[in-house]
Amino acid sequence: MRRWIAILAIGLTVVMFSVDMNIVALALPEMGQTFRQTDEAMSAVILSYLIPLTLLMIPFGLVVTRWKILTTFVVGITGFALASVLCAYSSSFSVLLIGRALQGSFGALMGTQGVAVVAAVVKPEERGRAMGIIGTMGPLGAIMGPGIGGLLLSIWGWPVVFLVNVPVSIIAIVLALYGLSSVTFGGTGSNGLSQMGYLLRHRRFLAANLTLLFFAGSGGALAYLLPFALLDVQHLNPALAGVTLLVPSLGMAIMGTPGGYLADRFGVRVLMPVGWVVSLLGLVALLFAIVVPTSVLDLDWRLLLFGLGNGIAYGPLLTFIMSVGPRETVGAASALSGVTRQLGFICGPALVSVLWSWQVGANEAGRANSGVLLLIVFIMVGLFCTLLAVWGRSQPGKAVEAAAERGMEEVLENT
Repeated sequence: MRRWIAILAIGLTVVMFSVDMNIVALALPEMGQTFRQTDEAMSAVILSYLIPLTLLMIPFGLVVTRWKILTTFVVGITGFALASVLCAYSSSFSVLLIGRALQGSFGALMGTQGVAVVAAVVKPEERGRAMGIIGTMGPLGAIMGPGIGGLLLSIWGWPVVFLVNVPVSIIAIVLALYGLSSVTFGGTGSNGLSQMGYLLRHRRFLAANLTLLFFAGSGGALAYLLPFALLDVQHLNPALAGVTLLVPSLGMAIMGTPGGYLADRFGVRVLMPVGWVVSLLGLVALLFAIVVPTSVLDLDWRLLLFGLGNGIAYGPLLTFIMSVGPRETVGAASALSGVTRQLGFICGPALVSVLWSWQVGANEAGRANSGVLLLIVFIMVGLFCTLLAVWGRSQPGKAVEAAAERGMEEVLENT
């Protein structure tokens, strides 16, 4: 029971981070009016969070398994909550940016530790369902964010989008005090650089991280191109387009937890390819509907299929990544996968933008078509990397972990 309480505590932080990203974006215009900043300047509110979040994941991954899990969790979530309070009561735009940078810093600590704790707290044969639960929380937060953010903004104004983190943090700390009090990462005789070096020399780990890169890239690219396609090609009103944008996240939320259970039952080597094939079918179906105006429902089922495929594959993918090495490498694996995921979210939209810059004479429909084709390429490459990762792999379990530990010991002896 304690381990699932711990999973719930980690899951709450994932929901909080996801909701925070969405509602802060919604609040940017109102914050800009308060601090008398242009729309361009307000982008710094997002960047001041994302830059430390990305840059600090690797350093934290080097040392996180050497710290006590409960202490690290409490420090991370408390720091994030206090930084949120600083943002809410900022006296100037500079103070707001400092608060956001602190949020990103503590968020990097939590992000590095989160998946690692999930991998450490459950048995190897339960990792699929645990990762599936965590994989559900992010999309769930993305779905909840716009509704919660709009309601809070309309009643209390922009400071409340930061203050809402405080009660969630308190609940997460209470759950962690019960669920994480006796959890450890196991042996910590090796340093973080040795652990990362071991993982980066592991073919399956590299292939799985490339899969994660293209997965995140496809999600970021779709989130970037879809608003243009819905507004300029499909001619939907902004409210309806906003609801349609949530459909892929809904698909992930629906299948995240079941995908984890199926991974424990049938193995990640089956579920990961199946998930990407379903996502690929959704994108191919979307390709035939995105270039000409059609009904919202006709778009929704195609986007839902893409999201369902991602939901099937994402939990097993995290399970695979965290199962490649021994228990003591989970912090390093979590950090490396976190940075990979962030790079994918950045590179996906950037590549779509570069592609569109080459299509000088193309109309909106042509650009939407080329964007979806790029997404199809992402998923096909991700599927290929998945097959490289799982080819010949046995099911996760104690024997696999023991073999990984022996391999880790050999690496350390030669380091």
